[in-house]
Amino acid sequence: MSMLRRLPALLASLKLTLALLLVAAVVLLWGRVVEQDLTRLLVLPFGGLALNLLAAIHKHERLRRQRGLLVFHVGLAALALVAALGRLMSLQGHVEIAEGTLFDASAVVANVAPFHAWTLDRAEFVQGPFIIRYDPGMQRRETDSTVLLPDGQGGWHEKVVGDDRPLVIGAYRLYTTPNKGFAPVLTWTGADGQSVTGSVHLPSYPMNYENQGNEWPLPDGSRNLVVWLEMPTQVFDENGPWSFRPPTDAKLALVDGDHRVVLAPGEEAEIGGGRVRYDRLAGWMGYTIFYDPTLPWLAALAAVAVLGLAWHVLTKLRGLTEGPAWEGGSHD
Repeated sequence: MSMLRRLPALLASLKLTLALLLVAAVVLLWGRVVEQDLTRLLVLPFGGLALNLLAAIHKHERLRRQRGLLVFHVGLAALALVAALGRLMSLQGHVEIAEGTLFDASAVVANVAPFHAWTLDRAEFVQGPFIIRYDPGMQRRETDSTVLLPDGQGGWHEKVVGDDRPLVIGAYRLYTTPNKGFAPVLTWTGADGQSVTGSVHLPSYPMNYENQGNEWPLPDGSRNLVVWLEMPTQVFDENGPWSFRPPTDAKLALVDGDHRVVLAPGEEAEIGGGRVRYDRLAGWMGYTIFYDPTLPWLAALAAVAVLGLAWHVLTKLRGLTEGPAWEGGSHD
């Protein structure tokens, strides 16, 4: 019974506030250490903070009497509660898209919260050309990635996005990343005469400039070929400025067991029981995908909390500058 009587005081204690903030900080830091998205675990400390702040408002009459302080604490409690809800509805993921390719939601690798309403499959855009600029010393600068969006009239309009200029589709936000590379575009014609065109994403460039190869499962499912990009010269410059671009003189080696052919863009050869044409060398861009519909509410509640704190501080300062009222008789 004594524990039940002490419960309101425990819920309203400053020690609990600090403990919950510490738990949230540990979750964020540990997520960075293990390189995993652990933000869903923030539901517990954020929900606890909301309960803690509401209990403090109920327990301390001074918080209810001073309006600025009351607005500040209510704003913080609502902020913590909405942040907890956001973690339950969020999505964080990534995807690679080759130039000239329509976005495919099934290719997205994502950490999806339990109450997330998946609508990413409604997103429609085509990856266009992109340019990434580098300063000497391999210092990456801005990324300009062109995407094509439906214009509502049967056509497409261009939009340029980047690391800090997301592609916004509904509540989903797609940001470019340093992860990008080359994607040979190949056309496979099987024994039945049917042709299929697709691309093979090679490892990220220039990070893996010495390992520009990958396996390519043939469209008929019969086997995997190994593809290797052969570039006469690398397109990056460690000591000077340069821009990421697919080279025009790169050839592609196709390996099927002991059988190996090398193709220039536009050439084709018989391999793997069919014919393969090396159409061109494109690039692929990596995007991170972020979804949290509570972001506008978080911004508004943060503004309310700041205004409440400012109101409280200004009220205190006004009381200090005005000083106590003078009560005394007049002097003749």
